[in-house]
Amino acid sequence: MKKSLLVALFVLGCSAEAEKKLADFKKEAEERVAKLETEAKSAKSKLADAEQQLNEAKTQLTDAKTKLEEAEKAAKAGADEQAKLAEAAIGKARQAFKDKAKLQLTEVNKELNELGARAGKAPAKAKTAFTKAMQDVKKQQATVAKDIAAFDTATLETFKTVNAKVQTSLAVLKNKIHAAGAKLPKS
Repeated sequence: MKKSLLVALFVLGCSAEAEKKLADFKKEAEERVAKLETEAKSAKSKLADAEQQLNEAKTQLTDAKTKLEEAEKAAKAGADEQAKLAEAAIGKARQAFKDKAKLQLTEVNKELNELGARAGKAPAKAKTAFTKAMQDVKKQQATVAKDIAAFDTATLETFKTVNAKVQTSLAVLKNKIHAAGAKLPKS
């Protein structure tokens, strides 16, 4: 019996120790579960914050895209308006250059008309020489007219070139008129 008592005490002692270990294990498990639940709550909170930040970023991106599109439309409208204004200014410049050249041509043609009146009173030999010289004048008048018409297609970059050509053609025309006038006797 002593033996059974010892076995019973041993089993009771083991059982008390096992219970203590079991209680310690249970307490440790509960602490781990509590810690994991706290970490899970923290992770859920961080995830919710991240989702909120993502949604805010998406909203800001959408707003930025909208503002960019509006800015592009405004810039395009402004550029179109500036292009129209520039084209109108170029058109006015074309007309101004053309008017100036026509006025200069009118002055040169006035000289030519005066020579024509003098040629009517000139002797036949002088008239013949004058008429022959006038053929060159008429060709040069056509060149001047063609050069003046070039202002219609002149660009901002080509105005100087076209104007220089017109001025050169007018100078050549004046020289040819003077040469033709030299064929006539002085009145």
